Amino acid sequence: MSDFLPKELIFEILLKLPVKSLLCFTTVCKLWHSLITSSEFIFSHLSISASKEDNTLFLRRYTKNDRAEHYTLFKDGENQTFELQSSLELQFPLKSQFGYFRIVGGSNGLVCLSDDFFTNPSQPIILWNPCIRKHMVLPAPTVKPEKAHFFVLGCGATRHDFKVVRMVYSKTNDFTLNLPAIVEIYSLTSGTWRRVHFDERYVIMEFMWSQAFIEGTVHWLAFYSLEYPTQNQLFCNLILTFHMEDEVFGEIMLPDDLAREAVTYLSITVIGKSLGAIKYDKQMGSESCCVWVMKEYGVMKSWTKLYDIDLVGGMEKVIRFRNNGGVLLASQEHELVTYNPETRVNKAIGIHGSPRSFYIDNYMESLVLLVGQNVVADEQLLTASSHISQSSKVVQEPEHNLMRRLAL
Repeated sequence: MSDFLPKELIFEILLKLPVKSLLCFTTVCKLWHSLITSSEFIFSHLSISASKEDNTLFLRRYTKNDRAEHYTLFKDGENQTFELQSSLELQFPLKSQFGYFRIVGGSNGLVCLSDDFFTNPSQPIILWNPCIRKHMVLPAPTVKPEKAHFFVLGCGATRHDFKVVRMVYSKTNDFTLNLPAIVEIYSLTSGTWRRVHFDERYVIMEFMWSQAFIEGTVHWLAFYSLEYPTQNQLFCNLILTFHMEDEVFGEIMLPDDLAREAVTYLSITVIGKSLGAIKYDKQMGSESCCVWVMKEYGVMKSWTKLYDIDLVGGMEKVIRFRNNGGVLLASQEHELVTYNPETRVNKAIGIHGSPRSFYIDNYMESLVLLVGQNVVADEQLLTASSHISQSSKVVQEPEHNLMRRLAL
């Protein structure tokens, strides 16, 4: 076909195909391989995928019975149940030292992981594209304090890049923090780390931090010491932001009810296409949480309290807000539960895992990491490395069967 059709037309035809087909077609001929693996094609295909409405979710959970992480892609339908098809199970080729990885976040088909739970902060940072089964370990960061320290990560995509931002908080001999944090950023396009200016004296919680990526911006919950503290309030909470394209820090103020609360009781999230925050009340016998949403991005007055969720009866925490208005909760019985805010009814959905291990986010297939320096095919480690977890089940379709089926 390459002999009869213009290269430009072949390019446009291939752009309309799913990633699974494109991976097979890289072996058809040199021209097709050259087209599909070019950065122009990869980002053009990514742009088309981003414009489509998709309800695919990426799920990670850790089950104690087999001491294994399980990664799955599945569809979030309008009904109250999920069906986890075995053909959608994935296998991450690296194994955490302490059960499961911290998932920093993800976008453009990439998932960022770090093995820094309960361990030293020198553990590697990993980018993984589960759709094409390739990953890469980022080069060692440049900021390496000799004294005690901890770091916070953020990640997200720009139009033609994927970046990871790292904030390092060093500690004095008496374990107080040296402020401000030192910030560096990794660019997938350049393949290097570099420093970014940061002079704010904001602190992000050690260990329990998480991010929300929306509007091309990473968001973290942070706090700062009040210039004029009172007996009842020493600190104030806010949302620290970092715009990935412009590489500029900013801040979003929280409503008073959240700004004055202990930051350990707060969580940041995404609700639909809006920024959200959750306040937990862990008082024994009346456990609950209240959900807030910022209806107009960046406008402090648009913060609105949506509803309360009763957590009495073994509910642990909110995992995700669904497209149909429902909420996914993790229970103390190590199971995901779907909750209807209107009827206040919850229902177990048959997905089990350690409550704090659950991670669910939107997923969009892409070709990012198809080629590149230091990119490794997952199967290379799955068959050769002694550090691979053999306990996760994976169902893969042989390439020759896939080619035959696509040809029909």
